Amino acid sequence: MNSEILIIIPAYNPPIKLFDALLEKLDGAFKNILVINDGSDESYDKYFKKLERKCHVLRHEYNMGKGKAIKTAYSYALDNYKGIASYVVIDCDNQHDVEDMIKCCQKSIENPNSLVIGVRDFSLDNVPFKSKFGNTLTRNIFKWLFNKTISDTQTGLRAVTPEVAKKLLNIPGERYNYELKCLMTCCEENIPIIEVPIKTIYIDNNKESRFNPINDSILIYKEFINYYLRLFIPYIISLITFLCIFYLLNSNDDLKALILTNSISGIINIIFNVLMNYKNIYIHNNIGNNLVYILKKVLKYFIAGFFIYILYNLLNVNLLLSKVLIDILLTIIIYIIFRNVGFNSEKKN
Repeated sequence: MNSEILIIIPAYNPPIKLFDALLEKLDGAFKNILVINDGSDESYDKYFKKLERKCHVLRHEYNMGKGKAIKTAYSYALDNYKGIASYVVIDCDNQHDVEDMIKCCQKSIENPNSLVIGVRDFSLDNVPFKSKFGNTLTRNIFKWLFNKTISDTQTGLRAVTPEVAKKLLNIPGERYNYELKCLMTCCEENIPIIEVPIKTIYIDNNKESRFNPINDSILIYKEFINYYLRLFIPYIISLITFLCIFYLLNSNDDLKALILTNSISGIINIIFNVLMNYKNIYIHNNIGNNLVYILKKVLKYFIAGFFIYILYNLLNVNLLLSKVLIDILLTIIIYIIFRNVGFNSEKKN
């Protein structure tokens, strides 16, 4: 029996047959099981009362969301389960295998400062279309924003040590968006994310899932939008600065003035980008990559001024359009150059 592992199961109106089958699998394999009744209907009161004979049950007075249930479990475990080496969160619908839970926990113990996730194989025929589509979309957006591939962004099987759980407690998000926020925060805080291949189990086409395809998807993709805005707003501010200085200095036919104008707007962009995205830009204990970030920006805005001058004065392209086109083009070119010389591990900026 694994006494150094704590099984955490958030449960909201759980499918009783599947939940019973899950608990039967866990019985004898794990000593410590913590269930969070996340405000299930009153009709479940007797059921959860019976569960108290098999495991410890915490209760939310009303449904607060899976993220809140996980944080409630982490907080309780840190205070009441001493000597536990790894917490593993699983779903209540019996779609996780005991061997996979143990593998994830072992990997967590071996890598105590990491988030370990069990990843499914979405190429299999038994994967429902909505699950395959949702994971593919989220995975690609995540890679675009963080330059990191996560094979299964929506996995419910995750293992952490108590040390990592303390960090995850402070992450905002109460519902399904919390699990995505954990992945995003790990990328920002340089917490390694380790993937462990697990069995891909879907029972009855996953019809018992409490995931709301509309409401919960909105919450998840809202996190991506908020993150993107933090990257986009500094650029908008720099565009406004560029236009103001351009007309103030009357930089129409003066190449030096236009380069100066663009350089100043670039400095404004760097300042606001750092202020709003410090955790995503600054890489701890890596002076080289931090210098590369600054050099890329300086190089981009210095060169951009020259090409904006050509488009605007020689080819008569609209000023704002010239600025945006050159910025996009140089961003792509500089990204490719630095990626090819070995800086592809940098965070997106």
